[in-house]
Amino acid sequence: MRQQVFIVAFEGVRLGSLGTVSDAMALSDRYRDRVYGGHAFYPSGTEVSGLRVRVLTPTGEGVRAAAAIRLPADGRVGGDAIAKAVFLPAFDDLAVASGDVVRPPGWAAILPWLRQQHAGGALLAAAGASVLALAEAGLLDGHEAVAEERVARCIEARHPAVSLLPGLPVLATGTLITAATLDGEQELARELVRRIGSPNQLAWLDEELGRRAPLDPVPDTTVRRFLQLARESYAEPDSIAAIAARLGTTERTLRRRCHAVLGENPSEVLRRLRLDAARIMLCRSSIPVERVGALVGYADAAAFRGQFRRRFGQSPSSVRRAAADPQ
Repeated sequence: MRQQVFIVAFEGVRLGSLGTVSDAMALSDRYRDRVYGGHAFYPSGTEVSGLRVRVLTPTGEGVRAAAAIRLPADGRVGGDAIAKAVFLPAFDDLAVASGDVVRPPGWAAILPWLRQQHAGGALLAAAGASVLALAEAGLLDGHEAVAEERVARCIEARHPAVSLLPGLPVLATGTLITAATLDGEQELARELVRRIGSPNQLAWLDEELGRRAPLDPVPDTTVRRFLQLARESYAEPDSIAAIAARLGTTERTLRRRCHAVLGENPSEVLRRLRLDAARIMLCRSSIPVERVGALVGYADAAAFRGQFRRRFGQSPSSVRRAAADPQ
């Protein structure tokens, strides 16, 4: 029987956060297929694949992600099925008004379901503002956790039984994993792979993603920081001007420096990262083509297909078919 991984998306879900884990799960399936696909004790392709990843929302309807992208859902949160793991991606809609927290729609309905999943033995992981959901479900009481600053303030004020550790990007305690930063989300995904699969599977994943190879040396500090930020958040809708501001420079300066060092402007770098990530997903997973485009940051499916064809000379569907039938 396939193990289920539920990804719970709220309004304002960060696509980069969701994509980090969904891509890691897709690669995990690829590993299982490579290692066990030819063995007689795995009698079916279903069992070889190992994981069934489903995106759930409080209502079962799609949710609005960044840049007005509508992320479709595979189902509604609820029911008796216990997952192998539940991941709550970061989202942008947590707000504080008059000292109180404004939660996204469907928040309250999620909390008893999270307690049910935890009682059933599911591994629970949360990033960004979603860490607050674990705290409000009572699952972090008596445990250590990490959270980004605004979320940490909310937890400290309302849930004193939670022990927050400042300065750490990610923390795993028992069956609970919390992440406070973008780097932490990547480590969270690695920890999920290790827990659901094996250390060998994690080592293979790191090799596939090139994590053991040193980064290409980039002498310009601003360009190096831009590349790091771009690799972490290429699916987010930030404009080049907004990215430049985060780096403490201007859009014009960032364009000039990137072109001098890389031979590409920042928009070209982001487009290349998005399309390369899409190609990996198409070759290594069964995620629908439209979903792949959304996960790497394209609100318009036609624009995604057009840019993909210009870069690779093939449509996304053709690349998927070729990967499925290398002959």
